[in-house]
Amino acid sequence: MIETYLRRSGSTAKPFFDELAAPEGVVREHWKKLAHAYEELGLDKMELRSREISQELRDNGVTYNVYSDPDGINRPWKLDPVPMVFSQLEWESIERGLAQRAELLNLILTDIYGERRLIKEGFIPFDLIFTHKGFLRQADKLIMPGKFQLIQYSADLVRGPNGKMWVLHDRTDAPSGAGYTLENRAAMTRVFPDLIRENQVRKISSYYQTLKNTLTKLSIQNKENPRVVLLSPGTANETYFEHAYLASSLGFTLVFGQDLTVSDGYVWLKTLKGLEKVDVIVRRVDDIFCDPLEFLGDSHLGVVGLMEAVRQKKVTVINPLGARILENPGLMAFLPRLCRHLLNQELILPSVATWWCGHEKEKKYVLDNLPFLIIRSIYRSNENLPYIGSEMSKKQIEELRKEIITRPYLYVAQEVVSFSTTPSLIDNSLQACNAIFRSYIVADTEKEAYNVMPGGLSRSFPTKGEFIISNQTGGISKDTWVLGPSPEDQPKRAVNQPILRQVKNILPSRTGESLFWLGRYLDRAVSNVRMMRIVLKIYNERDDEIHPETNETLVILLKSLSTLTSTLPGFTAPDQAKLRQPEKELLSLAVETGRAGTLAQSLQSFLTNGYAVRDRLSLDTWRILDSISEEFEAMKQNGNDLRKIYHNLDQFIIKLMAFIGLNNDNMTRASSWRLLNIGRFLESALNTCNILQAALGNNVKPDVEKQLMELVLMCNESLVTYRYLYRSTLQLPGVLNLLLVNEDNPKSVAFLIAKIDEHLAHLPDNYDGGGLSPAHKKLLEALTMIRLCDINKMVPANLTDDFSKKELNRFLHHLIEVLGQAASIIFESYFSPTQSQYSFVKSNNALPEL
Repeated sequence: MIETYLRRSGSTAKPFFDELAAPEGVVREHWKKLAHAYEELGLDKMELRSREISQELRDNGVTYNVYSDPDGINRPWKLDPVPMVFSQLEWESIERGLAQRAELLNLILTDIYGERRLIKEGFIPFDLIFTHKGFLRQADKLIMPGKFQLIQYSADLVRGPNGKMWVLHDRTDAPSGAGYTLENRAAMTRVFPDLIRENQVRKISSYYQTLKNTLTKLSIQNKENPRVVLLSPGTANETYFEHAYLASSLGFTLVFGQDLTVSDGYVWLKTLKGLEKVDVIVRRVDDIFCDPLEFLGDSHLGVVGLMEAVRQKKVTVINPLGARILENPGLMAFLPRLCRHLLNQELILPSVATWWCGHEKEKKYVLDNLPFLIIRSIYRSNENLPYIGSEMSKKQIEELRKEIITRPYLYVAQEVVSFSTTPSLIDNSLQACNAIFRSYIVADTEKEAYNVMPGGLSRSFPTKGEFIISNQTGGISKDTWVLGPSPEDQPKRAVNQPILRQVKNILPSRTGESLFWLGRYLDRAVSNVRMMRIVLKIYNERDDEIHPETNETLVILLKSLSTLTSTLPGFTAPDQAKLRQPEKELLSLAVETGRAGTLAQSLQSFLTNGYAVRDRLSLDTWRILDSISEEFEAMKQNGNDLRKIYHNLDQFIIKLMAFIGLNNDNMTRASSWRLLNIGRFLESALNTCNILQAALGNNVKPDVEKQLMELVLMCNESLVTYRYLYRSTLQLPGVLNLLLVNEDNPKSVAFLIAKIDEHLAHLPDNYDGGGLSPAHKKLLEALTMIRLCDINKMVPANLTDDFSKKELNRFLHHLIEVLGQAASIIFESYFSPTQSQYSFVKSNNALPEL
């Protein structure tokens, strides 16, 4: 395997520096142990390990969203089993260079929004800063206390043909990827523990601990117990997984813009208990989206008034608004001189050769060499994509030339660098692929220095010669190994541990709303699956000689299914066309996501809400959620085969019940667990009443009634319970007593209502009118109705042919009405009825490509 790779790289990769092999085809010293291990494993076992890694990532729910791609939402994260490797000696130089560059950029940022001496003294051109959209005049003179303005920094590095490392991009606005880096390392550690141990791969955990320590010390107002939140654009964002993952790992609250509000100059988090003050915001939203009052007026991702809270020094935003100015590639041309001026040092890590067109000499060079350069806008965005001169037509080059001549200060040109190649496992062989490495640096306020992660996120691209490598364009991630003993392995002197304090767990109201709907859609899906499974069972067992519409039991079940799913008229339509040919409607109820009330729509909404609160779910719970998602995709592929769909329904019951059981087992009895269960129990109570009315509210023959009672009990998982309680033939009063009145039965409506009332009593009481709250009153009304009802009067044990079930139907109709009112009151008491619960799935492109 390695010999084949050496032959291929030696014959085809001469323009590139190869990370594994020297030009003469010899394996580099720091790769030898790995190369030997891969040779012993062989391709078959390497493929097996690769599948294990993919399975690990799928099980952990590691996803990445690709914009404008039908398969983009929750796309599985790809990780190459072959890492990017740096030797200890080489890394020491890179580490010094990255720390130096972070320090230099920090000084530049401080000066740009401070005294601006560098502009006044001619070290930075005036036009380079003031024509860049990343320079926010609203942030002028807003300097954070202390040495550091730039808290988080990332640099994309590439190795050129001569073996030197070059900085390709500086990322200072909302650098992404640190969460994926941590998950990559976790997956590699589980699959290749021996290789990591034998090669002394340095741990990356110190970076995250430093990040957490630094963020908790940046509060201006609340020094002792600051509230830190991570501001995400939302679930549709490409890197939402890592927002939730980092928030959960670091113990911060994950919020969206709608979760925050500004009042009295402070930023507040909307919670079930009211407003909670926020001290530090770690933003993953681009700066111009952060405050629609001062920047982009149509942004739904930020917080109105956030900039004013920053001005009044009542909240700290990381990185500070305006830090995007440092991503200006034009600055790269001036960094060597700036480094000598500000640090009295030579720049250790040079940038890719860069020419800013705002200077006449550089502009002329660029215009004369357009076909051989990469042209970039000084402001990076999804609209301003780079121009690769060698791939442009003469007409395109002329149009670009005119644009540069018209506004030269908006463009920079960079040298076309041949990225180094690194081995990647592709199509069952090791292939040399171009690679780029992203580093992560964080300010350490204790040591007054920058902490560089000993590793990072590398990406490779299967096609050689690519100059734009990102996950959006098909790049594959690689773990990055820095070899050699870690400085942390040295003995440390004992230090006094801080006093352990329990932090109050705050639940944003938006998160609470998602949990409430997660519970409702969960039980809606369970009820729909059980009912549909019973319908398909009876439908498949019918006598082929008997038309479905002449089978009274099946007809009532089909109509009950339409009632339960609220897809009326459905099977209840007067023309009975769907009853005569039920297959099409059954398939629609199973797989049509765009139709409200279907099983597919309930499952899709359940998964969407689950994804929105993934930072509140345990890893095992998320694995079950991911398994449900896979089963859902399988069912949609079986869209024309009821037999296969029936098998999917069996699997759904197992997995949905596992989800319920796991959350009951491992969620703390806090507001999140209670809201989830309130949603479940409300939906379950309503569904039970609907099924009872639709299936048992008709006057039918005794044998049909008996069959329907058995199926209704099965649908509510209560048939065995009935047999143990009554030990007699099925009778309607017993069925109704068990499913409505018996408070010892966890499936009865009375039990569910009592539990809802109990959970509500533990939630924050927002009612100040004295006495019972409207929600408690409505639940008490429903429970009292059930407790006072006389089942034997509504339906005597021995029904006569002329007996009408009018009283039973009236009672169930009223009970459904009261429960619906209770659900509405509960929702309006804790959540904003003006916001659709689907608002968090709006698409946005507010983060740079990874």
